[in-house]
Amino acid sequence: MSLDLFTVTVMTALVAGVASVTFIVETVFRRDSGPGRLWAVAFFCGVTTTLAYTAWSAGVGGAIPIAVGNTLFILVPGFMWLGNRRYNDRSIRAAVICVGALAAVAFVVVLVEGPGPGGWGGWGVMAAGLVALFLAAAIETLRPPLRNLRSAWTLSAVLIAASLFYGARLVAFLADGPDGDVFVTWFGPVPANLCTVILTVVAAIVMSVLRSHRSGQRRFEWLTQGGVAADGVMLARTFAGASADILERSSWRADGVSLIVIRVEGLDEIRRAFGTEIADDISRACRGAVRRYAPASAIVGEDAEDRLAVCTSATTIADARRLGATIYRGCTDELSEADSGLFPFVGVGVAVTADTGYDFTALLSAAREAARRAAETPGSSVLLGAVDPRA
Repeated sequence: MSLDLFTVTVMTALVAGVASVTFIVETVFRRDSGPGRLWAVAFFCGVTTTLAYTAWSAGVGGAIPIAVGNTLFILVPGFMWLGNRRYNDRSIRAAVICVGALAAVAFVVVLVEGPGPGGWGGWGVMAAGLVALFLAAAIETLRPPLRNLRSAWTLSAVLIAASLFYGARLVAFLADGPDGDVFVTWFGPVPANLCTVILTVVAAIVMSVLRSHRSGQRRFEWLTQGGVAADGVMLARTFAGASADILERSSWRADGVSLIVIRVEGLDEIRRAFGTEIADDISRACRGAVRRYAPASAIVGEDAEDRLAVCTSATTIADARRLGATIYRGCTDELSEADSGLFPFVGVGVAVTADTGYDFTALLSAAREAARRAAETPGSSVLLGAVDPRA
């Protein structure tokens, strides 16, 4: 059985169009924000890409529809990548610049080269951009918290497959040409359309599941527009910005500042063994304890899925150590009273400006390493990120 190009094209337009429009409409009705909006833009770009190429096939606009179509096609994996980064609560500023630059290059190349025979003008540049962006989107799904969601693994596999397909298609295009037997047989319009159908359907299903998980089951029902979770803990990027500002102003007067990282060891294992609800209860208890036992003037934020951080003033290293010990005792007390009956290891790492300086990245790295050692070392609870002989 062989599929002719017309049948496959119509099938692709119908299936991909219905899946995309359904996701977009659901986004509008839900008044979704964050990653859902970015993913919806990716689906919208996919639908309009088909319209642009159809306009060229009808003889409208010359090279312009090809340029627009190539640009919109680049934006499909681009906005998937941006949505994945937003879901993981990572900055998208540099990624936006990267996606915009690739889209602009894809547009300009077609205008310079023209549509070319068969409308393949600028296709090589576009394909290279697709390979890079599909791969970047796949890598982002392997970062937490997406990595911890099994439904995201399917999306990661499909994105990697799409990147490999367009990489092989680009090699065949450059080596064999668009009219070569290898390219037409294995990487021509029919295989490409089938790849589009699979990617669109899987992406629409998985992203709908991920969006529901974020809004309905995501821990602590974040996110407010101020960058603070519903339970009062700052999100990682908000905490980083606020801490950097505190450190900068403290450096002007040489005031002492400490950064305390609280690491809960074994949450992933607990989640796999006992379920998400139990792991969430433990996380909730730790988050509440850190806020309760940290100084009132301190800021409390997330550092990762299993880490929290506190930035506060500390006149001496001994003061910083005492603050860390107070938070550690608060966490252990809260965990001992939790309904789960489980008691994961908690490690507290303390880094102070007297040892590390006023650079936020260096201070955070020192506290993270100390917290890791504290969680993994029997009998240890609070460790300093840098050992000072005077301590």
